[in-house]
Amino acid sequence: MLKTIFGLFLCSSLALFSLPGIAETDAPVPAASAPAPLSPAVANFCQKLETKFKEYNWGEPRCEDFKWNHVRNSNLGTPLIWVTYGDEAPPASENTTLILCGVHGDEITPVKFCWDLMRELKNNPDHQFKDKQIVIAPLVAPDSFFVKRPTRFNGRGVDVNRNFPTRDWKADAHRKWRLVRDKRKFPGHSAASEQETVFQMNLILRYKPNKVISVHAPLTLLDYDGPRLTSPDGKPAKALLEQMSAQSSGYKISNYPIFPGSLGNWAGKEKHIPTYTLELPNSDPRDSEKFWNLFKGALLVAVDNKMKPVVEESKLVPMTEEKPKVAEDKATKN
Repeated sequence: MLKTIFGLFLCSSLALFSLPGIAETDAPVPAASAPAPLSPAVANFCQKLETKFKEYNWGEPRCEDFKWNHVRNSNLGTPLIWVTYGDEAPPASENTTLILCGVHGDEITPVKFCWDLMRELKNNPDHQFKDKQIVIAPLVAPDSFFVKRPTRFNGRGVDVNRNFPTRDWKADAHRKWRLVRDKRKFPGHSAASEQETVFQMNLILRYKPNKVISVHAPLTLLDYDGPRLTSPDGKPAKALLEQMSAQSSGYKISNYPIFPGSLGNWAGKEKHIPTYTLELPNSDPRDSEKFWNLFKGALLVAVDNKMKPVVEESKLVPMTEEKPKVAEDKATKN
C-alpha cells in the first residue's frame, strides 16, 4: 500500500515538471547570471586577445566572462564590441559615461586600463548601477592592436582619431596632414570612411552620454574639449576635470590642441559633450598595473559624477552626407 501511494506521488511530481513552461531550469537565478556563449566571431576575437595578454604578461583576459554587444565589424572583419553596466532606461541612462580605449593599437597601456576598469565594475559588489550607466569599448581599433607590431592606424592605414566628420575636415584635414606627411596620422580619403569611426559615432548617438572619456598614451596629461569651462554648462565639467586630476596625484591638466577629424573636435567642440582625454604616461605594458592604481580613483569619480546632459539629441546628427545607420547598431549580446 505504501509503495502504491509513493508511486502515485512520484508520478504526479514528474508530471508537474513535464507540463509546458515548467522545468527545473525555470527556478529563479541570481541577477549576475553567466554570459551567453560567445558567437564564433567574438570567440575568435577573444582568442586573439588572449594571445596578446600572454605576450604582455597580463594574465588571462577572461574575455568570455563579459556580456558583449556586437553589431559592426572593422573593414577586415574584426568585431567592434562593447559592454554596458546599468540600464539603458531612466534613471540610469540619465547619467551615462562612455569610455573608449584602444583607439590606436600602438598605445598598449590603455587597452589593459579599460580591461582593469571592466573587471572592477563587474567583480566589485560595491559598485551600484541604479543611478548610472557606463558604456565601455575597450578596443576601438582591434586590427591595429592584434598585428605583430601594433600601429597607430587601422587596418586600412587610417588614423581613426583624424577621421570624424568635423566641420573643418574637408578644408583642413588633408592640408594639415601634408604639412607633416606622417603616414601614422593619415585622416582617410573621406570623413567617417572607417568602420571604427562610425562605431564610436553610433555609440554616442545611441547612448547620448553625459560625458566621454577616451584613454590614450603617452602624453602624460589630462585634456578637455567641450562647453567652455567658464560657461554655466562648462562649470560642472571643469569641476570634474579638477576632481580627476586631484584623484590622480595632481595629474597635469593641459589644453591640448584639437585637430580636424578628432573625437575631441567632433564630440566636444561641435556636439558640446564634455570630452576628457586621459593620456597615460607611456605605452610600456609593464607599467599597466601602476597606471591602473594611479588613475582608478579618477575614473570611478567620473562615472559617479551626475553631470546633467548638455546636448539635445537633434544636435548629435553628424555632419556627413549620410547619417550613420543607428537603427542598424541595435546591439546583440555575445
